[in-house]
Amino acid sequence: MGGDAEKEILDILKKAMKRESDAEAIYRRGAEIALRPEVKETFNKLADEEGKHEEVVRELYHQTKKRLGLKILHDDE
Repeated sequence: MGGDAEKEILDILKKAMKRESDAEAIYRRGAEIALRPEVKETFNKLADEEGKHEEVVRELYHQTKKRLGLKILHDDE
């Protein structure tokens, strides 16, 4: 893969991590304000899934950077 494609893939992965994190936060907020226990439980399950998705994407991001010989500057990256 060319350098530009690799950079674009890293950018896509970075955006995906942010979206997964944002989705988790939205679902956590829904769980906080939900009045019915079954709704609260559903929001929490959805939030947990988004957190797992973020970890999968983050791992792929780190593997890609490592393969390219790039440093990971921050854990949140």
